Amino acid sequence: MVKTVGIEPMPFVVRAARFVMTLQVAFGLVGLVFLAGAVLAAFAPGPLLLFGVQVTFLLLTGWLMERFGARRTWTLWAAVALELLQVGGAVAVDALDPGLDLERVLFATVLGPLPVVVLLLLPPSWRWFSSRDRADTPS
Repeated sequence: MVKTVGIEPMPFVVRAARFVMTLQVAFGLVGLVFLAGAVLAAFAPGPLLLFGVQVTFLLLTGWLMERFGARRTWTLWAAVALELLQVGGAVAVDALDPGLDLERVLFATVLGPLPVVVLLLLPPSWRWFSSRDRADTPS
């Protein structure tokens, strides 16, 4: 007789956070194409550094999205930290840019990362990411 194992489905808030992160990666790849054009046009250190940072954020975001199924608490905290780092990085880049205004800061930083942080800090997300760690600890 085959014994079936019940798999707990991923909560809606975790799926929604992963979807928003997917959109971030998709739009980030589009932005990377435009940024690559700027880097090639004026081979200056500023755009080149920004290009490297953007690639790093995209790779880390994609890797963390893939790790959501592992249900480890470190994945939750790493995703929250990465999203908050993206907010801080975008504000820092905008602060260095002479055209900084409130509308630009809110659009660049709040629409993507902040909803992910809020979704990941909700109780269903906590339960999802901590249930595997509780199952692994010996009683």
